[in-house]
Amino acid sequence: MKEFHDTSACPPASLPKDPRDIPAMLRTLVEAERCAVRGYTHICNLTAGKDHRTYDLSLAILNEEIEHESWFSEFLGEGPSGHFMRRGETSPFVSKFLR
Repeated sequence: MKEFHDTSACPPASLPKDPRDIPAMLRTLVEAERCAVRGYTHICNLTAGKDHRTYDLSLAILNEEIEHESWFSEFLGEGPSGHFMRRGETSPFVSKFLR
């Protein structure tokens, strides 16, 4: 698993020493999501107009990552996230890939 992670664009998350330090935990999570947003944005930029299927899948995952970032950001008090209430168990962004 470590070898797989080492190929990603994001550094490994370092959890706070005190697991009860919720703000520190949230900062770690929001930065991990922001790194994922940067990575999937890059993939979308590389594939736009060239590889439609990869672009479509990357865009769906990017939307998920933006939603996750907004949740953690809101918990940190950075403002309202504007995320929607999900209905059902499947994300509206990736459900078309699960048929």
